[in-house]
Amino acid sequence: MPSEPAHENHEKEPALVHLLERGDGWAHVLVSVLLLLLALGILAMATVSFITDLSKGLAGAAFMDRGLTYLSDLLFGVIVLELLSTILTYIKARNLEATIKEFLIVGLISSIRKILLVGAQSSLDKGTGDDFQKEAIGTVISIVGILLLIAGLLLLDMRKKRKVVDLDLE
Repeated sequence: MPSEPAHENHEKEPALVHLLERGDGWAHVLVSVLLLLLALGILAMATVSFITDLSKGLAGAAFMDRGLTYLSDLLFGVIVLELLSTILTYIKARNLEATIKEFLIVGLISSIRKILLVGAQSSLDKGTGDDFQKEAIGTVISIVGILLLIAGLLLLDMRKKRKVVDLDLE
């Protein structure tokens, strides 16, 4: 009795399911390419804009404000690259834990970006009163979010280590 071809790794799965899985893979590759182009565009445009502004001879507060905008753009580019990394992890591993870990890292970077930028903007504006209080509350909420994201990463790591120990015991 002839055996089934090696490329058929699922028991007689319908052709439509196979087609959808291939389409899903190609869609993820397309999203990856688009995210890479977006990140490169963000980084290039931010740098060109910053250099153009510097050539105009910005000084003092205008330079600080433009530097902060450039920093924000660069960090946004990093977040897009981290999203790309998440998609690539999913494409390569098709592993939920690895993908969740990547998303948690994106969340951490995004939250830290927000804290850094709010803090820098606040120090430039020397805000007081209601605005300062709102920013302080937002920063505390972001810090709590960061702590929760770190806890999530630690739980994933503990789960992974537990799985390894369970496999070693078998």
